Amino acid sequence: MTGHIVPGAGNRFLVRLSRERLLGLPLLRAEVPGKSLTPRRVRRTAKALRKAGVVRVLAPEEFPLWNEVLGQGLRPVETGELCRSLAVPVTLAALAGDGVPLRQASVTLQGDRVTRALRAAAMELCPQVRQLLVEVPSGGEELQRELSREFGLPVVEGGPERQTHLTLCFSPSGGAGRGRIADLSGETPALAEYRFSLREGALPVDAAALPLLSALWGSGRLERSDIAVSPHFHT
Repeated sequence: MTGHIVPGAGNRFLVRLSRERLLGLPLLRAEVPGKSLTPRRVRRTAKALRKAGVVRVLAPEEFPLWNEVLGQGLRPVETGELCRSLAVPVTLAALAGDGVPLRQASVTLQGDRVTRALRAAAMELCPQVRQLLVEVPSGGEELQRELSREFGLPVVEGGPERQTHLTLCFSPSGGAGRGRIADLSGETPALAEYRFSLREGALPVDAAALPLLSALWGSGRLERSDIAVSPHFHT
């Protein structure tokens, strides 16, 4: 079961648990006691969710007390798989935000191996961008040959001397990316430079957008095409 931690109101001692649905997704809503979030109150709320059988939780954007939640054996909703499936929309958002036309763009794909998500991104991006660089030690050459057969020879081998506008990291890059970097690796990628929303309709304001979208997508309530990605670069 998935829980939903939200700031409470009123009684500063009682954790209020109730069933709710967000866009059809069933959740156990937990209101933190009192009008302010404190470590003690959040720990009490997380403990109540754990006792109710909750394993993973949603929380508002920029929730400040995740350590208190993790300490009670709960974990945030994972977003990594969704982020990697959204590699192409993230690419389009990044290039648009930097004012780089697609037909002039050079994009690098990095990873330890060719995964389904990396291959899908390569197949979708290759006909759209000027140059696609593949930096994948395990299976990268085979992927390049496949792309060459499919699209002609638009793919070249990457390297430190190659210039690129955007590097998509499907595995931890160790800081080796060039240009703008979108790190899609791990269970919960940090993608603060992007905003995720519904193409149609609005998301609830009391749950962080990306984890909620991931929970909806993972439960089959959303398709990738239902999700919009836009740049949110700080200048």
